[in-house]
Amino acid sequence: MPARAISARSGSRPRSAASTGSDPTVPGAPGASEKLRDAARSRRLILDAAEALFSERGFDGVGLREIAAASGLSRQTPSYLFGSKEELYRAVLERVSADRQYATGKAMSPLHAWCEQGGDRFALKDALAESLQSYMRFFLARPSFARFISWEELAGAARLRSARRQATALTDAFAAIGTVAKQRGLRHFTVDDAVLLWIALGYAPIANQATVQVAMNRDLSDATTRGRPVAFAVDQMFFLLAGAED
Repeated sequence: MPARAISARSGSRPRSAASTGSDPTVPGAPGASEKLRDAARSRRLILDAAEALFSERGFDGVGLREIAAASGLSRQTPSYLFGSKEELYRAVLERVSADRQYATGKAMSPLHAWCEQGGDRFALKDALAESLQSYMRFFLARPSFARFISWEELAGAARLRSARRQATALTDAFAAIGTVAKQRGLRHFTVDDAVLLWIALGYAPIANQATVQVAMNRDLSDATTRGRPVAFAVDQMFFLLAGAED
C-alpha cells in the first residue's frame, strides 16, 4: 500500500512506515539513526533544489517532478516529505527567511555594540558601515532571497504572508539606537523611517544587481566597487540619525 504524503509542518508520518517494523521515528528500531540521517539529508536536498528552481521560475513555473529530478531523488520524495507543492514552497520561504533574519541579526551587531558600549556619534558611522557591508554580503551570497521577494511582489505576497517567519532584526537595532539617541547627541527619528531607508540603500541595490547596477556598470559583488555606494548609504543613514556632521 503506498505511503501517504506527510506534511513538513505537522511532522506526521505515514502509517505504512510503522508496519514495516523499521520506522525511523521509533527509538531502537533497526537502522533508526541512519534512516533519520537519510531523511534529513533528503529534506535538505529537496529544499536546496526547490529554492533554486522556485527562485528562478516562481511558484507556477516549477513542478514537484522537476524538483525531485534536480535533487537526485525519486519523484515521490518531495510529496512524501512535504505533502504538496504549496507546503514545499512555504517551507522554502520559511528557511530562506529564517536565514535572512539570522544573518541580519549578526549584521546589526556592531550597532547594538555601539549602543551598549557608549560610542559617540561619530563612532556610529563606523558601526553603520560595518553593519551595512555585512548586510549586503548576505544578499549577494544568497540571491534567491531577492528573487523570492520579487516573485511574491508580483503574485500579491499571499504565500509570503502565510509563511512562519520573523523580520525584526532591523527594527530591533534601530529601536535600540532610539533608546540612547538623546544622550548620545543624536536627533529624534522614526524607527520605521530608518528601516525603510536602510532597505532602500542596502537591499534594493542588490535586488537590482542585474538591471540598474548593470546599467551603471557596477558589480556590487566586488568589495572595492561596493565601497562607494556603502559610503553614500552611511552618510544618508547618519544624517537621518544624527543630522549634519559638525
